[in-house]
Amino acid sequence: MMQLSNPWVLLSLPLVLLLPKATRWRWRAVALALFIVALAGPTRLSPSGAVAVLVDVSESVGETALVALEQFDFDGLSQPPEVFQFAGDTARAEDVAESGSVSALLPERTDLARALQVAAASDTARVLVISDGVQSAGDALLALPPVAVDAYPIPSRSNVRLASLLAPEQASPGETVDVTAVIESDQAVEVVLYPSLEGDARELAPIRSQLQPGRNPVQLALPVSGEGNLTLTARLEVPLDQPTSDDTASVDIAVSQEDPILIINDPAMVRLLGIQGFDVQVGGPQDITSPLRYSAIIIRDGVRAFTPGQLELLGSYVDNGGGLMMTGGPESFGLGAWYRTPVEDVLPVSTDLRTDVQLPLVAMVIVLDRSQSMSSGRPSKISLAKEGAISVVELAYQEDRLGLITFSDQTEWAFELRPATDRGKLEMLQAILDIDTQGGTILRPAYEQALDTLRASDASVKHIIILSDGQLYDGRGPFSDGSEATDFDDLARLGFGDGITTSTIALGEGADFERLEAIARSGDGRYYSALDVSTLPRIFTNEALTATRSLLRDGGFALTARRHPLAPTLSSAPPMLDAYIASSLKPEGEVILEAADGEPVVAVSRQGLGRSAALTTDLNTWAGPLGRWADLPAVLGTITRWLQARPAEYSATVNRESGQLKVVVDAVKDGEYINNEFLEARFQGVTQELSQVAPGRYEVLLTPNNDTISTGGTVLIVRGADVVARARVTTPNAEFATGGLETLSSLTRRSGGELVPEPGRYTPITPVAETELWMWFASLGLAVFIAELIARRFAFLWQGQSPEA
Repeated sequence: MMQLSNPWVLLSLPLVLLLPKATRWRWRAVALALFIVALAGPTRLSPSGAVAVLVDVSESVGETALVALEQFDFDGLSQPPEVFQFAGDTARAEDVAESGSVSALLPERTDLARALQVAAASDTARVLVISDGVQSAGDALLALPPVAVDAYPIPSRSNVRLASLLAPEQASPGETVDVTAVIESDQAVEVVLYPSLEGDARELAPIRSQLQPGRNPVQLALPVSGEGNLTLTARLEVPLDQPTSDDTASVDIAVSQEDPILIINDPAMVRLLGIQGFDVQVGGPQDITSPLRYSAIIIRDGVRAFTPGQLELLGSYVDNGGGLMMTGGPESFGLGAWYRTPVEDVLPVSTDLRTDVQLPLVAMVIVLDRSQSMSSGRPSKISLAKEGAISVVELAYQEDRLGLITFSDQTEWAFELRPATDRGKLEMLQAILDIDTQGGTILRPAYEQALDTLRASDASVKHIIILSDGQLYDGRGPFSDGSEATDFDDLARLGFGDGITTSTIALGEGADFERLEAIARSGDGRYYSALDVSTLPRIFTNEALTATRSLLRDGGFALTARRHPLAPTLSSAPPMLDAYIASSLKPEGEVILEAADGEPVVAVSRQGLGRSAALTTDLNTWAGPLGRWADLPAVLGTITRWLQARPAEYSATVNRESGQLKVVVDAVKDGEYINNEFLEARFQGVTQELSQVAPGRYEVLLTPNNDTISTGGTVLIVRGADVVARARVTTPNAEFATGGLETLSSLTRRSGGELVPEPGRYTPITPVAETELWMWFASLGLAVFIAELIARRFAFLWQGQSPEA
């Protein structure tokens, strides 16, 4: 078929007839006619190529696509389609038929992107895909050919697969380990799970289970004996015609004798873990001594029960590979002054609630002893008191109002009650730094000024913090001048009646402990006895948080369970919780149970080489229905086993990254990183050296030969002639994922194709190729003209005549 770009040019053809009738003009007329046709722009139209049909033969489809192909009628095409079969690889249908098997196409995978690339390289005018659209390799949307793609969606095959085996990383000899097999099914069916232990002669009984559509947990109790590495393998048997590549899973458990778990001041956790067979030691702060020979430590106590050295020891215990859990109680988290301590540094939660947007307006006055005795010590008591006051200023919101009164023989405002704006904070900090010491210890005038100032404030929360390191001169009487002692208890009660609470801090061994404690009790505040003056800044910080923020959430809360590897198969939704301590999740924290506004109730995190957990409710008093939840012992038991896990001397992990394996090895011994090691990673015949990227950490991107990465296996970490670590390469089966129809729809929409509703006659509009012919007509016209000139010249010579004759 031919068409003209400028057909109107042909209107000039009749002019050729006006040329003279002489012979030589006849040939010139022909040449002129050819030039005119060339100017008209003749173009030949022809089909640009065949249709390519891509037939999915992966496990998720089976023979369904081949059956659908037979129902298509391609007689309307200009030439027979070129048929390809694809799975993990792609080949022409006749080549697959000749081999007699699709195994070479890696049917356990689906790489639609590769199939589209093969079709695009075969001079294809249009592509028809017959598939379920599920991809387990590649991205078809990134491999769109420059032609339209049609798709006929077919359903995936039914499949029941063993998604994973969940087990603790470590166990003790004689312990019975709970293992959960997670089985995913798209239908209700009865299955049989066959567990086995590598290198163990014991027979493990098969487990028969009735599954429902979705994720199904199947529990397996595994008695552990001896020491060493234990590999548990489970095989799934299903009464269905289905793929078997995802019916087997394995998990490794390190078996060794473990140290006991130290539990401080939490009887409920002692009972809960004791029933599960954990080796529990009930202890107290006096047991926090170096070395900490415990597999995990659980604390439900306040920071004042521990020395600064013990706090540092607990923090380094976690950093060097230990496991620590804090549980809720009257002295836990923010209620126990743990803020800004080495222990809170390694917890998954923080008691700093400055992200909370629903806060009452706060007004707080610090009444600070500046008597001469506050200058003693190195650093001095007044320096530490200043540091504590500065921390209060730093924690305040712009809407909060702060004031600070100093007292000795005289009472003086360092700064009066004012908003804690950025400028206000700068002026407050300067005023605090300018405080010096002088005189004796007379509290009443300063306390009364603080009470009167707060009575005039419209703040929702009104609080006073009193700090003194000596005997209150006006606290005991009668005096020589006949005056009576100040009744501070009465002042505090009157203040509390006006909505003002008072907390007190007795600093050092010479403080008026009795009076200060009575003031706090009458003022409904907290009393701190800071014999160790170095704890003073932390006490100020905690008091500011506790007094001005509602740390105890009380009144009943609905909980939300988040999917997490430590709690993958909860049998029921968590019940209501009566109360918990408010905290905020750190960036590295992972929440398992959360309450109102996303505040964590159960959370975990990795810290350094170790692990930590937080349970912000009190199982002894506050848990309510949650404490009777059937799933709670399993969740807390699993978390405790996770805390007990110790890093091996060499521990390896493997992740897939764009067709490669990223191998990471952490090397540590006795809490110290192992550096400058020569380590190699070996996998499926490939050996590559690891590079050290951080203290004790080595990495390499392993590039396997061919496509062995898809088959799974084990990466060996070798030092010299010794295998020091292993990491299993899992083979996630994405063959039965969802979203295939969306993929096919996107393919057709982006390429200009369409979804084929049903098989039948397939006659798509295929593009045609345009071949320009004008140069042929022009060349022919030029050839005729030149030939006529040459013929005429030689004719004159033959006849012996001149051309002019």
